[in-house]
Amino acid sequence: MGMITIPMYRAPADVACLMLNMGANHRVGPRRINVKLAHVLAARGVSSLRFDLGGVGDSDASDASSDLQARAVRDLRAGMDLLENMLGIRKFAIVGMCSGVEHAMTAAATDTRVVALSLFDGFAFPDRRSRWERTLRRALAAPAHPSFAGKAKRWLQRHLLPSHSTKPLPGFFAERKPPEVNAVWFGATMRRLVERKVAVQLLYSGSLHVCDHDRDQLGPFRSEPFAQAVQYEFMREADHTLCTARGQQLFLRSVGGWVAACAIGAGPERRSPSTSPSPLAPVVERPEHGAYVPQ
Repeated sequence: MGMITIPMYRAPADVACLMLNMGANHRVGPRRINVKLAHVLAARGVSSLRFDLGGVGDSDASDASSDLQARAVRDLRAGMDLLENMLGIRKFAIVGMCSGVEHAMTAAATDTRVVALSLFDGFAFPDRRSRWERTLRRALAAPAHPSFAGKAKRWLQRHLLPSHSTKPLPGFFAERKPPEVNAVWFGATMRRLVERKVAVQLLYSGSLHVCDHDRDQLGPFRSEPFAQAVQYEFMREADHTLCTARGQQLFLRSVGGWVAACAIGAGPERRSPSTSPSPLAPVVERPEHGAYVPQ
């Protein structure tokens, strides 16, 4: 189940955008960010599909026997097939957030129709210095936060009272893997994508990662050749679920402009980091009348 948004008074770009669930969130995304992004893209001539993966939101789970990643990739490819049949578009950008990042990367690695990936708060590998600084900053800020008392109480209950201990829930949203396994997979997949000229945007929020000095979230991959080929951005003023108007504005400005640049007049040279749009490009929060199909 999903929603297609297309430009009304102009021919759609050669590349369409797919947006999927962030964890258990409905296809509209946290704070309806996927809806807003679809409108921004339509105003710039880019079609999009935001949809629920099987078993999430309004989509039924068609097959629970296969593993999580296989189901997600199958659903993403089905979305591409749908847009190809309906609009004749054969190239796609995927916007993945949080748990959707791994799904988006896997789909891109297995389907050559994917030419661009925008990945928000996905894989991160901060080194020891970055982790210590993050811990210190959070410790200094925590007592002043309104939620501190409740979080402290729940932490004590989980660690001191067996009856309150929690176990990971099985299901669609996340499959925990050891950090070293994630690192090997991330590095190998990124190298493969960059070698294939897939444009990649890596975005990290200030609330989840707190600090960033020199591509800290890439850690040991900071000096890898692929790290120089991606667009990397640390959004200090944005939080993980884009609660604030400022955070949403930054996200829409960066992702909307970058996906539009990849989609319109696209070629590997156009999609390179050196020609990516300025983060200060104007944001269309409410497109002009007729810019997108009423929903």
